[in-house]
Amino acid sequence: MSPKIFWLKEKVLSVVAVLLLGSGGDKTLVQAQATVPAIPPLPSPWSLKGCFTDISTSRTLAAAMMNSDHNMTIETCMNFCNPKGYIFAGVEFGHCDSSIQVPGAQAADKDCNIACSGNSTELCGGSSRLNVFWNGKPSPEIVRSINDGAWVYQGCYTYVDQQSPTRSKLIEERSDSVGARTLINPVNVPLGVTASTCVAACQSLGFAFAGVETGRECWCDNEINPPTQRVSDNDCRQICDADIEQYCGNGNRLAIYHLASAPGGPSECIETSLSQPFTLQAELKNPPTSGPRVFNLKPVVVEMAKNVVWTILSACQTCCSEWPKFIMQNSIVLPQSNNIIGQLMASTAPGDGESPNFVASVPAFPGVQAYCTMDDLSAPVGSPSLLAFGGKPDAFSLCTNLTANNRRDLVLSPVTGHPHYISTDCQPVLVQIIPL
Repeated sequence: MSPKIFWLKEKVLSVVAVLLLGSGGDKTLVQAQATVPAIPPLPSPWSLKGCFTDISTSRTLAAAMMNSDHNMTIETCMNFCNPKGYIFAGVEFGHCDSSIQVPGAQAADKDCNIACSGNSTELCGGSSRLNVFWNGKPSPEIVRSINDGAWVYQGCYTYVDQQSPTRSKLIEERSDSVGARTLINPVNVPLGVTASTCVAACQSLGFAFAGVETGRECWCDNEINPPTQRVSDNDCRQICDADIEQYCGNGNRLAIYHLASAPGGPSECIETSLSQPFTLQAELKNPPTSGPRVFNLKPVVVEMAKNVVWTILSACQTCCSEWPKFIMQNSIVLPQSNNIIGQLMASTAPGDGESPNFVASVPAFPGVQAYCTMDDLSAPVGSPSLLAFGGKPDAFSLCTNLTANNRRDLVLSPVTGHPHYISTDCQPVLVQIIPL
């Protein structure tokens, strides 16, 4: 080895030695690696649910919040939430709930990348992100019936502002306001509001409808005041202040119950099969002072693949459709084509917030039994029958699809935070069956 090469080798080794040893050597390197935040082993029975989106105006975990901005750790948050009976604990700031509230949604794990203020080795969420932990207990449920079925859950409702047919996303969910109530009579419940105590209070005052809202409010009436919109049950999942094992509506959302023996309750299925072809039309429940109030509905193709065609019900006036009519067999709606002979297209079961849809495939999709006809109890005798899904004729809305050239599609129980529409821009409709 030449003297020059030997000198260069020794120089490199000395530089490496300085980097590793000059400021504490291996100890410094180990300490730097140890400060990378991570999720530590969790105390039983807690487990990591995931990284979720979170915004200050609509918290993903909204039932309780601790004040510990400068000393937050995962354990501190769990110790705050667990004694209160909540099943979820979340950090960035220390939130509790027993539901993942909308519009919170699961995000990529890498988005939760900020160290806890009270322990730099632990992860405490991220920018508009929340690490959520679960203690394994089941979530509460919406009470479906009270007093052995004497009172029956009707759904989750909100008031529709007719003066603002289009709104910005910033004011998306501000509907059941002080000036426009779905049920107009507030009632004080000294024992605390739950579905049962609210129903008892309303019944004692002679009302046939009871509704719980914001976890602690009770409202009564003898009718559901228009204009209202039935939305997804997921929107009515705020914990009751008086009983954390029950839901009591939500902000601007009423979980409504009806006295089964009183008039004005839900109608019953009349027909589950219709061999005579029919068309469908959507009638606005809260029509404008001018302009159309009825819109024809037709299946519009949204996806095609080998041997599969998907369609949804839409009021799009400029869209073409091969299926101008329908029949119903055993609660399955079957679009009929004049040109595609022998094709079987059948209805599926849409989830809340999605459009009623149909699929034609090879081999043929058998369909899902979910539809029936019902009488329109609020309309004059002889009015068209209504299409109902899952026993609900009042759950449909027309929503402007922001990702499809503002096409107006039919949606079942619109949900908050949907990627294709703004729920408060949706207009509630009744879907009428028109025999041919």
